[in-house]
Amino acid sequence: MNCIRFLYIGACAIGMLLFNCQLATGQLIKPKNASTTTQSSTATTTPTPKTVDKRTPSEKMMAKRWTWKRKFFQDMTTRYNYYYHAKLQLAGILDGINQQRVDNYAAFLPFYPYSPESLNLNQSDLDSVIQRASIAIHIHDPRGKWIDDCYFIIGKAYYYKTDWENATKTFQYINTTFAPKKKKEYKTVIGTNTDNQLSIATREKRKGFFGKFKHPASRNDAFLWQAKVHLEQEQYDDAQSLLNVLTDDPYFPKRLKGNLAEMKAFQYYKQQRYNETVEPLKIAIKHSDNRNQRARMYFILGQIYASQKKFDSSLYCFQKVIDTKPDALMDFQARLQVAKANILSTGGTPEQSIEALQRMLRKENFIPYKDIIYYTMAEIALEKDPGLAETYLQKALTVESNNQVQRAVTYKALADMRYGAKNFAGAKVYYDSVAAIMPPDFVGADIVNARKDVLSQIDAHIKLIRQEDSLQQIAKMDPSARNVFLEKRLGEIKNTARMRANQANNQQQGNYSNYVAPNAAVTQQRLINSNPFYRNNPQNGSAAGGYDDGSGDWYFYNQVTKSSGLQEFKKRWGNRAPVDNWRRSSAAGLAGAPKGNNEPLDMSGIDSVEAQLVAKNLERLPADSITVDMLVENLPLTGAQMDASKRKQQASYYDLGKLYSDKLENYKDGIKTYDTLLQRYPAYEKKPEVLYSLYVWNNKINNPNTADLYKNQLLNQFGHTNYATLIKVGKIESASDDVKKGALALYDSAYINYLSGNYSVVIDNKRQADSLYKIYPHQAQFDLLEGMALVKLGDEENGKKAIANVITKYPADDAIINQAQGMLNVLDRKQEIVGYLSSLQNQPIDAKNTAKVDENVTMRYPWQNPQPNLVDSAAVKKAFTDSVAKNAPAIAAAPAAPVVEKPVTPYKLGPEDLKAANPHFVVLSFKRVEKALIDEGVAQFSKYNAEKHVNDKIEASSFVLTPTEVMLIFRLFPNEQSALDYLEEIEKQAPTTIIPRIKPVDYTLFIISRDNFILLNTTKDIEGYKKFFLGNYQ
Repeated sequence: MNCIRFLYIGACAIGMLLFNCQLATGQLIKPKNASTTTQSSTATTTPTPKTVDKRTPSEKMMAKRWTWKRKFFQDMTTRYNYYYHAKLQLAGILDGINQQRVDNYAAFLPFYPYSPESLNLNQSDLDSVIQRASIAIHIHDPRGKWIDDCYFIIGKAYYYKTDWENATKTFQYINTTFAPKKKKEYKTVIGTNTDNQLSIATREKRKGFFGKFKHPASRNDAFLWQAKVHLEQEQYDDAQSLLNVLTDDPYFPKRLKGNLAEMKAFQYYKQQRYNETVEPLKIAIKHSDNRNQRARMYFILGQIYASQKKFDSSLYCFQKVIDTKPDALMDFQARLQVAKANILSTGGTPEQSIEALQRMLRKENFIPYKDIIYYTMAEIALEKDPGLAETYLQKALTVESNNQVQRAVTYKALADMRYGAKNFAGAKVYYDSVAAIMPPDFVGADIVNARKDVLSQIDAHIKLIRQEDSLQQIAKMDPSARNVFLEKRLGEIKNTARMRANQANNQQQGNYSNYVAPNAAVTQQRLINSNPFYRNNPQNGSAAGGYDDGSGDWYFYNQVTKSSGLQEFKKRWGNRAPVDNWRRSSAAGLAGAPKGNNEPLDMSGIDSVEAQLVAKNLERLPADSITVDMLVENLPLTGAQMDASKRKQQASYYDLGKLYSDKLENYKDGIKTYDTLLQRYPAYEKKPEVLYSLYVWNNKINNPNTADLYKNQLLNQFGHTNYATLIKVGKIESASDDVKKGALALYDSAYINYLSGNYSVVIDNKRQADSLYKIYPHQAQFDLLEGMALVKLGDEENGKKAIANVITKYPADDAIINQAQGMLNVLDRKQEIVGYLSSLQNQPIDAKNTAKVDENVTMRYPWQNPQPNLVDSAAVKKAFTDSVAKNAPAIAAAPAAPVVEKPVTPYKLGPEDLKAANPHFVVLSFKRVEKALIDEGVAQFSKYNAEKHVNDKIEASSFVLTPTEVMLIFRLFPNEQSALDYLEEIEKQAPTTIIPRIKPVDYTLFIISRDNFILLNTTKDIEGYKKFFLGNYQ
């Protein structure tokens, strides 16, 4: 800072010296004609009106000569009066955010220590940064070397405001306005193809000792930030294209190689492609000069290694985090991870790990992190001793801490434990607690929100099933035994009411809100114990998902359980007299009125079976007036009442299974529920749908043998239903118009989003369609699209499972099976092809044969990279066989060359009955790749469609299939015939009217169905499709 001030004062002194020199030489004296102008103005009676100069200060300065003095003063004032302060203010905003943010170290850290949600709190401060930099641009000469830096800082401020549109425009403006050009050149060349060598970067001449101090242009940095904006908007294809261009750019500066690697790592990390994140992340760490970001990247790398079970590498990374001296919380977390990784890497035991963490609890500097230490101890103990793990988690909640993220993580762990134990009521309480305090970017927020909303419904259905079981069993008892049972039950109800009334009489103040409902475990146990025959019925085991305390007695016959319940009651209510209507008695006692026990019965807090026995019409009767006969009236004694009770159970079983599968994707519990439903009610009216669901769910959890059993049962017993038809022919014969329209709308939306790269929307639409319609048209195509979307999201394992499941689910649909099998073949050979391409890219380049780079070219597109020549496997095999027959010894001594098969291209025509409703595209495929051709085509066809097809809403856009295959796509045509009509029209109009400057030999035209286009986008075999098109459409 002192150095900067010294330079600033020195510059001012030099400026004053130059100013005095100008005065001394008379350069600031009035012009010679000043006196004559004065004389003539006095002689003239009518003065000439002055013209108002409306130009901005920057525009006025552009009209002046760009001398070295002007350059010096403009650069100095722009830098130190505006840019420096704007940069300082932006850094202060980010520092404040970093200090306030609390990360969730129980999951993968965010790549950057800020999020759009946290940055929205600083809008006014960021507006101030933008304003300061904008003023610098407005009042200074645009030729100054710090003007692009001002634009750059404006773009960064828009980024931090999450104003993606303005951020993109700003970075694009820097790209075009400050692109390098030769002197006296009118227009900068933004994109061309010369000698197949292109560059978009600004060449930085920073060689030599003094070159290191030369001010670099911000244009190269702006490219990386533009890619960063694309990634924040999940525009991964655009970001990948730009990063590929910069990677191959020969003029991209070395000083930004680390930043480029950081952007690549950010892209892979954001897409959860952790294996691919490692290498660029290591390069980014090596070149990073930001200590805090370097520590964060080391921590992330350690987490990735830990997830890959590479504990030695993980240990090294966490130790490097400590060495960088990060903030206190990250330092503590790194030490925590070092302890865990050290034990795992040296073969230690969980006991040793917990002991080490207990030693950390006793250290003063770790007192603020006791909750995290207890949580880590629970993680270690969970596998062998869940009870001990819960103890540690409860201790973590009792620790005073302001770390709400850690508290949310602890609540979630407790909720997950109860959810796994089928204690859904208890799980919902903890999930509600998580939802109340978790931040917007909390890892697992989707699971928490999904479960908390649905668990109450699941718990209600389970309770209803158990309740109806109890009532049915009571109704089936012998009348005399039932009367004895109900008399005892009624006596217990009345005694409970009297004790409550007695407690109310003993109260001196009217606090009527101190009742605490039984906890989840007690409530669940009471529901089970309410049925004396429940434990002896094996059908109930999988229905409710309850647990057994080891005693077979009913609650009121089990002295241990009864005594524990009495102790719990005394703990809450004290020693109450057996008085009915305690709430009303208490209220009357406060007024000094006499007490009685003929008030209406209060049912608050009584178990659900008791509440069902004492119907609503009995609650307002005096307690002493309720009789056993009144309770009997609420039992399902008649056939109609019993059938109604069973229908309630059937509906609950059905809804429960759908909740498990549709809302939680818990197919195992869904299968158990529907199995129980069919065992208890074999003649259930929705049995075909239940069998179909069991068939689908078993396939999803990889139980094909069990799935076949349900499929055969469905085909044999209900072969006439849509569910059987869907299995036999791959589509349904009949569906309502609402189902067709709704399902088709979801599929169309999913397909367009797939082409746009919004793969998560595809999966959401598929789940919504399954939930709403169960079976629907185009279901097979939708299933295939879901698998492809999973692959695109980086979840290749589940994507391949989903595609393989399509083959199993639709055995009669040959077209779908061929498409799915083709995709699996391509995915299976993906790694081999990638390795082969990598070997081609790593071959040394002959410097003598390398063409000189054209410095005027400033744009390079990914499709302009040379296409590798893949080997034809059939030709290689034949040649190899022939050569072996001729000269076997020589061949045996030589290693075999790598073989890469051509992609499978199983394109199919749609069924004849669906041609009228099979959407199609029209495609213009370029034979050579140049940006000028693509831009010309898009512009002219868009203009043509706007004039000639205004009502058809035909959209023209470019699409990159491979690095050497670029096409224009015209979409979307409702059927094959409309696509053919448009194809015939533009074949005639294109050479003369639409794109006369593009030669017909430079492109080909064809149509393609939507299903085939999905396949083409996967296989990339455009030549194979062109042959298919010529053989089937011409």
